[in-house]
Amino acid sequence: MKLPEYILEIIQKINDIGYEAYVVGGCVRDYLLDRPIHDYDICTSAKPEVILNLFDRSVGTGLKHGTVTVLSNSPVEITTFRLESEYKDHRHPDSVKYVSTIEEDLSRRDFTVNAMAYHPSRGLIDPYGGQFDLKAKVIRCVGNPDRRFNEDALRMLRAYRFCAKLGFSMDETVKKSIDTNASLIQYVSIERIIHELKQIMETNPQVLADMTLLLKPVFNELDLALRCSQNSIYHYTDVLHHTLDAMCYLKPYDETLAFALLFHDLGKIQVKTTDSNGKDHFKHHAKVGSELSKELCRRFKLTNEQRKWIPFYVLHHDDKFTCDLDCIYKYRVTYHLDEEHLLNLLQIRYCDAMAHSELGQKSAKNVELFYAYYIQNRNRCMSISQLALNGKDIIEATNLRGKQIQEALNMCLKYAFYHPEKNRKEELLNILKNEL
Repeated sequence: MKLPEYILEIIQKINDIGYEAYVVGGCVRDYLLDRPIHDYDICTSAKPEVILNLFDRSVGTGLKHGTVTVLSNSPVEITTFRLESEYKDHRHPDSVKYVSTIEEDLSRRDFTVNAMAYHPSRGLIDPYGGQFDLKAKVIRCVGNPDRRFNEDALRMLRAYRFCAKLGFSMDETVKKSIDTNASLIQYVSIERIIHELKQIMETNPQVLADMTLLLKPVFNELDLALRCSQNSIYHYTDVLHHTLDAMCYLKPYDETLAFALLFHDLGKIQVKTTDSNGKDHFKHHAKVGSELSKELCRRFKLTNEQRKWIPFYVLHHDDKFTCDLDCIYKYRVTYHLDEEHLLNLLQIRYCDAMAHSELGQKSAKNVELFYAYYIQNRNRCMSISQLALNGKDIIEATNLRGKQIQEALNMCLKYAFYHPEKNRKEELLNILKNEL
C-alpha cells in the first residue's frame, strides 16, 4: 500500500519511540478497491498523552475515546488501540479500555471490510476476512451482528450505505439482524439518519426499497408507498419502485431535486381510488403530496431553500408542458420562475415520465420538445427589470399612482413578452394610454 509521505512520517515518528502505528479502516478498504482515498486514520499502541507530547501541532479532539488529531498536510486522527464498554444509549460507548494489539482493536469495528489495518513493515493486518468479503462484494459484521447493532444503531444505516456506495450485497445474517433490531433506529438523531440517507440517494437510491422496515419510525411513507400498487396502463410497478426508478434518471445528481423526486408521488397513498374495472386513479395527488412534502422537509430538517422549492416541484411535477408562448408565460412570468428553477422542474417532469410504462414515457418527449421550444424563445422579456421603462417613467407620463404602477408594469410586461420587438419606452407608454 503506497502511503503519502506525511502519513509515513507520522507512523515512523511513533515507531521510532517504541510504539506501533497503523493506517486503519476506510483508507485500507478503498485502497484495496482501487477507489480514491480522502483521508487516513491511524491507530497506535501509544496513549493520547504520548501523541500530544510527540507532535507539536496536535489537538486532543476526542481524548475521552483515545483520539488525538495531528495537524499535518491534512488533519489526521490518531486513536489508541482500544476496546469499548457497554453502549447504554445504543450510539456511544460509556467508556474505553486501552489494549496492546492491533488485532484487539480491530475486533470492535463494525464490518469486516473496515476491520483491516496496514503497516509499512508488517503489511496488511486482516484477522476477520475483510479481503475475502471485498472480493465477494459482501457487507458482513465483525462478530455477532446483533451485538454490533445494539452497540451502535447507526451501523444499520451504514450497512445499507456501504451496499449502495460500493455496489455490494448484504450478508444474510446482517440483513436478518437489522430487521430484528430495526426499532433501535429511535436512538439515532434525525440529522445522522438524513446524512446517511442522502449518500444512499446519491449513489444508489434503489437500496431504499430494502430499508422500509428500518426507516418506518421516521419515514413510514416509504413503506406505505411500497404497498401502494398502481394498476394503470401508465405504470409498471408500485409507487415506491416507480419513485426510485425516477430518481435513477436524475443526472447529474442534485440533492434538492432528488428529495423532490423521493416525495413527488407520496400523495398517491392518500388519494388512491379503484374503479369498477379495477383500474387505480390518483386525482389531486400532486396537491396532497406537496402539502406532505412540506411536513417531510420540516421533519428531515432540510434547508430553507429546499423547504421553499421542494413542495413547489412536487405540486407541479405532473404538469403538462405544451409548445406555445402561453406555457412559457405561465411558468416564467405568472409563477415568477427564473430559468434555473424552470429547468429544474422540467428535469423532475422528465425523470418522472421516464419511470412510467412505454405509454407513459411519451410525456418525456413532450418535455424535450418544450425545452427546445423554450430555448428558442428564452430571450423574450420575462421580468419587469427587462422592460424598456420603469415605475418612474409611468409616473412622469401618466396619472397612475400606488398599486396602479405595479399593475401597469405587469401589463407592459405581458405585452412585451408577446411582442418583444415593441419593448420600447414610447411603444409601452402608448399601450398604457390606450388601455387606460
